[in-house]
Amino acid sequence: MHLFKTITISLVLALTWAGIGLCQDEVNQQIGTYGSVNFTDRTIQAIGIGQAGGPGGRAGVIRAGKLDALRNLLEAINGIALTSTSTVENQMLANDVVKTRVEGIARNYRMIGEPRYFEDQSIEVTIEMSLDGPFLDTIFPEKMGGGQPIASARPGEVYTGLIIDATGLDVRPALAPRIVDEDGQEVYGSSFISRDWAIKYGMVGYEKDLKAASANDRVANKPLVAKAVKAEGPNHTDLVISNQDAQTLHGMKDNLSFLEKCRVIIVLN
Repeated sequence: MHLFKTITISLVLALTWAGIGLCQDEVNQQIGTYGSVNFTDRTIQAIGIGQAGGPGGRAGVIRAGKLDALRNLLEAINGIALTSTSTVENQMLANDVVKTRVEGIARNYRMIGEPRYFEDQSIEVTIEMSLDGPFLDTIFPEKMGGGQPIASARPGEVYTGLIIDATGLDVRPALAPRIVDEDGQEVYGSSFISRDWAIKYGMVGYEKDLKAASANDRVANKPLVAKAVKAEGPNHTDLVISNQDAQTLHGMKDNLSFLEKCRVIIVLN
């Protein structure tokens, strides 16, 4: 029976976390054994197992499964890359208020699907939490925006969004990545966004191919597509684009407007 349960759980994890079937077109990152972040739909999930034998009968086993899932959810949250040099865990360890708030938000998880029952009377549950809204409001800095364009305004083509093609660079998704030019000047990041928009929609979206990115409403109908030159930072989350693409992006004042609204998508393998 234990072998049957192990095989079943492994199959569920493979389908859910590894990107098989329904998740094959989404950017998923497994964190820990039972947690996963979906950076395309901007959610985080965790699986928990309740073992039989405790008080409360089946209801007690389900409660135990939920507690186990919550522990796994918090583990996954801790492992999310926040910036190129930090994780959410770093932010929580540095600030007790942030830690308390994040843990409170995690407890407001929602159940996904029905509990799964095994022959040994153990029960498996899956829970989910949104990355957007209260969570980002808690971990993002209070002051964002205020950056100055790196190029003087000039006549040119107006775009509705930005797609960064980062395929082939082994980039890791993050909640607050930066895009810089070849001279290290910030082209996109916390200096060029509205905090309200970032909390509501996240600083960037992630897709697995250019076709999906181009069809995403986030960048509307006329995005600028720029090829990333390389990835930077210990977490491998920040991207470098050419000086020419950076000048094109910042040379039009209207383009800075869509950056402020976080209309940016990064395409990963």
